[in-house]
Amino acid sequence: MNEISAQPRIVYIDDDRNQLALVERFLSGPFEVITAENGEDGLRIISETPPDLVLLDINMPKMDGYEVCTRLQATPKTSFIPVVFLTAMEEEKDRARAFAAGASDFLVKPVKKDALLEKVRAQLATGAAWKDLQADNRQWHKKIESADFAGFKEHVAGQLNLAPDKKERLFETTAADIYTVFAEMGLVESTLSRLMSQYMGLPYTTRISPETIRLGAIPTAFCKANHVLPVMTESGEKGFILSNPFNLDLVDMLKKNFALEKTAAISIAEPSRIDLFFIEAPSQQKSSAVGGPQTPSPATAPKITVRNEADTDHPIVQITDTILNAAVAERASDIHIEPKETETTVRFRVDGDLRHAFTLKKATGMMIISRLKAQSGIDIAEKRKPQDGGFVANLGDRVFNFRLSTTSTPNGESLVMRLLEPYGAANSLSELGMMDGQVAAMVAAANRSSGTILIVGSTGSGKTTTIYSLLHAIDHKKRSIMSVEDPVEYRIPFLNQQQVNEKAGVTFDSLLKAAVRQDPDVLFMGEIRDGFSAKMAVDFASTGHLTITTLHTSNATTALFRLHRLGIDRGTMADTIIVIVAQKLLKKLCPHCKQTVPISPQEREMLAAFTDDVPSVVARSVGCPECRSTGYLGREGVYEVLEFDTQIAEMVRSNAPIAEIRSFAKRRGDLLIDTHAITKVKELLFTPKDIFEKVLAEETPVRERQKPRKPEPATADAGPPASAASVLLVEDDADTRMLITRFLETDGYTVTACADGIDALLCLGKQSFDLILSDIDMPNLDGFKLLEMINQKGVSVPVIFLTSRAGHEDETRGLELGAVDYIKKPVQKDLLRLRVKKTIQGRVSP
Repeated sequence: MNEISAQPRIVYIDDDRNQLALVERFLSGPFEVITAENGEDGLRIISETPPDLVLLDINMPKMDGYEVCTRLQATPKTSFIPVVFLTAMEEEKDRARAFAAGASDFLVKPVKKDALLEKVRAQLATGAAWKDLQADNRQWHKKIESADFAGFKEHVAGQLNLAPDKKERLFETTAADIYTVFAEMGLVESTLSRLMSQYMGLPYTTRISPETIRLGAIPTAFCKANHVLPVMTESGEKGFILSNPFNLDLVDMLKKNFALEKTAAISIAEPSRIDLFFIEAPSQQKSSAVGGPQTPSPATAPKITVRNEADTDHPIVQITDTILNAAVAERASDIHIEPKETETTVRFRVDGDLRHAFTLKKATGMMIISRLKAQSGIDIAEKRKPQDGGFVANLGDRVFNFRLSTTSTPNGESLVMRLLEPYGAANSLSELGMMDGQVAAMVAAANRSSGTILIVGSTGSGKTTTIYSLLHAIDHKKRSIMSVEDPVEYRIPFLNQQQVNEKAGVTFDSLLKAAVRQDPDVLFMGEIRDGFSAKMAVDFASTGHLTITTLHTSNATTALFRLHRLGIDRGTMADTIIVIVAQKLLKKLCPHCKQTVPISPQEREMLAAFTDDVPSVVARSVGCPECRSTGYLGREGVYEVLEFDTQIAEMVRSNAPIAEIRSFAKRRGDLLIDTHAITKVKELLFTPKDIFEKVLAEETPVRERQKPRKPEPATADAGPPASAASVLLVEDDADTRMLITRFLETDGYTVTACADGIDALLCLGKQSFDLILSDIDMPNLDGFKLLEMINQKGVSVPVIFLTSRAGHEDETRGLELGAVDYIKKPVQKDLLRLRVKKTIQGRVSP
């Protein structure tokens, strides 16, 4: 290591002349001190004769300390000079921002002589070590291939089931080029990082907080060049985050110069995640003098460029940008920022499921929410009332709309953001998952001159995406197409799109009236939300126009019930509807790791009620780095397309039952949603369990009920005879289930016990019951949803709810749905016996 010179050279830059004189007096003698009153003069002095150390103020006119430091880092000649910030700014975020700019340490003003001398001597020693590192004739970017790297490549090829050409390309690469080759093969770099983590037995990290960075431990230029971060673990242990553990040259340097011990905490992260910590520091001169960034107009969706923000405190910008970029990399549809008692958690919704992404300090989470609210035109001072807003952001070469919604919780303000890519190319209907016959029916309907196309499904089932794909099948050169949306999710050049803006007084109803007056050939109405919009949709369709819209309901035929409740009579439906499309989105099994196995007895039972052609083999989820060990990768739709031909229209007009309409459609060969889902099980896209819980549970065919025979008379004290009645008990608590079963069996009832609503639906498909006793709060399918499905299928069986809730809201809701009684937990034996007996006797009475 080089010795520190007899009189090391120090450059101090500060716009405060008194401060310059004070520091110069403290250091003169053992050190040569050169001062500069602004950043430009300081950079000129440093470039002429590079010093051993730079002392730097932050708040300076024209060019602040962050910008000076960033410029030093940009030049190889000066990038290894230690920089110590002298500043009155002492918050943790200031230290993190100093690291991002390239500083090696931080000293808070007012400066004391002893502390300054101690800091200077330590940093001069660090600078000497950095000179050795810089003088090392080995080139950092030339990686030494690990002896085990060949084994790792075999592991990658096996895990990803690579095609022969890709496998050959992989085996030819060196450790230095592995990320580049991975990208050329169209694979995601985070997949490679996870595979490295898995193979090396090292943790993979997606949560890198600026507060954990060890300031000045390694030159920033070295960190950038080698994709490495020095960190401090939660237990206080020194650690390093690497992107490529097969870079033995880097490992040797860390051992030699930065105390990388065998016991050091090493973790893996992809290069792009590490790169987020080297964002150019923003200039404070660009910020508002009072109050920080200015709040944009609520009537607009502001546009920001991620990673180049210059009007907000850098650490918060940095952490926020890390979250946004990670969400895009993980294919998230939503970001949830949720305050807890002592921290803030960030979760991503990926393929319909929420996954934990980051844990932040509570104060950090609050600042991130405030920043996002300001970017979205939301009042940052209002934290109690729910608010909505949005902004547009460029992430790399892609543009995203972020739709924000806030609400108040006992632990603070919570925020949910939805990610939309408005200029993304529309998928074809086939790419969404439709069969060829379904696509043909949809395209034919879209090219009709009049009528209503109704897309139905639950929230988040992809209805709008289907409509955007459908709109691209319309000849827009010859036809005028207008939309009324809330909000506009995708930009379509040939579509005259209108967006609701309640704050500006632009309501859904007013836009709908305006659209009708424009007399377009095709009207896309975002959704039928009430009686007014339902009437407008059918009226517009009945006057020689085509209306395309959505409705929240479970399948094509039950949409008729919903429209009837909104005031549309059956005759009008028969005259105006040309097709109803029902859809659901299901997670697809990961093609890289799914396993094909013989179907189990339980899976066979799930499918047997819906098809005579039960497959002998099915696919199951496994988990690999490509799918983040979830076993699933992406989602695909299952659909039913019900065409309103003369026969279906006449059945609707004559008030035929929903079950009869569905039965007729299936007999004539229509591909209903349950059949489509089973087809995709046979194609090894979905598991039987997934389609049963998400699709078949709502379609379960229940056998014809037999009227129970009247029981023999019983005395007031005695229970009914043993064969008198059967009870379906639905209760997820094992102890309660066992206790109630014992009570009822003692009285002679036949009891079938189920742990949740899904199991109950299976039981209802096999036999009839005289009574259902159901808990309300249950996993998978709660009591309310179970009762709704029973009503939908036309099953006539009384339901008594069990619950431990104290309020009356649930009791009211249960009774409105058709429950006959409501029993509070803990269940009292005598009360339970009397209510069950009364209900069953009332059911079998003549």
